[in-house]
Amino acid sequence: MKKLVLGLTLIILFAGTLAACGEAEAPVTRVIPTTTPTAYPAPAEESSSLGLDKSPFSDIFGRNDSSGAPPEPVIITSAPPPVTVTVPGGDSGYSSAVVIPSERMVIRSAYLALVVDDVGASMVQITSLADAYGGYVVNSDIREDKNRLYASISFRVDSGRFNEALQALRSLAVDIRSESTSGEDVTEEYVDLEAKLRTLEASEAQLLELMKQAGTVEEILEVQRELTRTRGEIEQIKGRMQYLEQSASLAYINVSLEQSKLVVEFFAEPRTVKEGREVQFIPTVSGGFSPYSYEWDFGDGETSTEGAPAHTYHDDGTYTVLLKIKDDEGNTAEYERKEYITVLSGWQAGNTASSAWNGLAAFGRFLVDLFIWLGYMSPIWIIILVILYFTWWRHRKKS
Repeated sequence: MKKLVLGLTLIILFAGTLAACGEAEAPVTRVIPTTTPTAYPAPAEESSSLGLDKSPFSDIFGRNDSSGAPPEPVIITSAPPPVTVTVPGGDSGYSSAVVIPSERMVIRSAYLALVVDDVGASMVQITSLADAYGGYVVNSDIREDKNRLYASISFRVDSGRFNEALQALRSLAVDIRSESTSGEDVTEEYVDLEAKLRTLEASEAQLLELMKQAGTVEEILEVQRELTRTRGEIEQIKGRMQYLEQSASLAYINVSLEQSKLVVEFFAEPRTVKEGREVQFIPTVSGGFSPYSYEWDFGDGETSTEGAPAHTYHDDGTYTVLLKIKDDEGNTAEYERKEYITVLSGWQAGNTASSAWNGLAAFGRFLVDLFIWLGYMSPIWIIILVILYFTWWRHRKKS
């Protein structure tokens, strides 16, 4: 009987030992009901200046809590693509956590160069377009050069209506010189900043607790310096996050406008020539659509289709010059300069008479100047004449 009781007791003890071992080896699963990443401060270098050990994980001097168990990383499972950030945990003191944002954050921008019929009216339309699409005008500029208007305008619109805005801009143009669009995905940067922000905010909370428990001035100053640095980093991260949010929510568009009006001018060098000498004509064309075709009328019955012709006039007189130009789309413009070129003959009686009269007048002015000079010097001439007379008289008396 004693052997039977002893055997049952041994069997019960053995079964209890097996059950205890099985419970110790069973894995424990933690479920975290959250969709946002939880970040913890990374451990810092060890220090023992304050002697406080109240932090739940690790204070700024590197000490862990009493349990010695580091927090576990949070793993979020939702729609791809994932972004990996670093949080405390693991054997090395920190590990990676996978964070999946709810949607991509993309900064969109576009640059267009348009040719329009009316620059002023197009500027008004673009301003209204920015307001209608949930944005605003950043800056604008309008200027005139050689009777032609140019403008540039930068504005923002709701990113969700970015493509609609581009289509509306294309409808304003008679021609699109250039167009480029770009998109910068800043999702990973934003998520990383968010994780860093949570880490710094947790560190700030720990520092505030340390501030309450600090007993000496040195301890307070040390915690205060660390708290100031942490708060500065928090403000920088918040500013960057705000910039990314605003840039992603409002797309940027820059438009350069050029008036389609065709304008032409020209000048000649020289404008006054003798018969048989060449005159060089140089046009200035703006607007329209190249290439251009030229039609010159030099006023003497001769024409040219060259861009910058050189023309020789064979008869004296004054001539009116006309230039007509046509662009690649059939737009035309003309520019006329009346009595623009003066041609002189090789010999002209009027010119000879004028030259003779000018020579005679110059000789007369020379004689007048000579007499004035002699009169001005008359006292000296009188003295000289008296000396010469007495010299002659004495010479005559001796002889």
